[in-house]
Amino acid sequence: MAEIVTVLGMHRSGTSLCAHVLHAMGVNMAEVPGASPANAKGHWERAQINDLNDEVLALFGRGWDQPSHVLALPEHWASDSRVLAVQDKLVAFLRPLIGGAFGFKDPRTARLMMMWRGVFHALRVQPRFVFCVREPGQVARSLRARDRMMEAQGEYRWLIYNAAAVAGVGGDAVCVVSYEDWFERPVETAGRLAAFVGRGALGEDALLALIDPGLRHDAAQAAAQGLAGRFYGLIRSGQGAVFSAGAWALAGDIEAFARAVQPLLVEAEISRSSVARQNQVIADLTEALRQARGH
Repeated sequence: MAEIVTVLGMHRSGTSLCAHVLHAMGVNMAEVPGASPANAKGHWERAQINDLNDEVLALFGRGWDQPSHVLALPEHWASDSRVLAVQDKLVAFLRPLIGGAFGFKDPRTARLMMMWRGVFHALRVQPRFVFCVREPGQVARSLRARDRMMEAQGEYRWLIYNAAAVAGVGGDAVCVVSYEDWFERPVETAGRLAAFVGRGALGEDALLALIDPGLRHDAAQAAAQGLAGRFYGLIRSGQGAVFSAGAWALAGDIEAFARAVQPLLVEAEISRSSVARQNQVIADLTEALRQARGH
């Protein structure tokens, strides 16, 4: 059975760096690097996959830029006819590309693993999961700098993404790649990754040319504590072939907690939206009054 390298992980967790290294190893990760101010060395993503993942999230009001992004998807969402139509589009897009060493990366995939399981089944490919993880406090601070997101919100998103990804991988083989390891033990990390995907290891000079220590901004700052810190430790310690029972159990507990508090989050979003609508009405009336006086 053909394989497809599938890079998972929360945003700002080194998925782009990992995809870049995989591409240098000969895995076809993207047609173009897709560099941006937020990722000078490239995102290494396929825009079509990003757009279709976003389309599914938008169907349920879970866009990245919305507070509701952290809410669980509805029950049976993956069997929704609109999602199945997107799944068919993904299959049609990927089918002619499959062959040889092929892979893709998009952090959104972690939230949509039920749909992607359907894609893999339709393509008759076996996913080779590469799981990128970064210390949650660092991710939260990076999201604050990029998206002006409160650190508590960023840390909660970290929990939601990583719990969904661990649960989505299930008992399949996985290669856990810590963001910190790229800087502390790059050759060993790249060697593990190469062995997992069946590619030759990069030479040390070629590897180090891809890793820019200047992009590691806050390694010395305080690490997250509590639930996020504990989950991070369980994920990072999973250097074996599968996630540990402890990681699976905690992922399930996090998802159960998220479902339990979801009604409260929904009420908060409704209140926030109502205030926003009221403010917009006031602004519109003020503008209309200003124009009337001007005439």
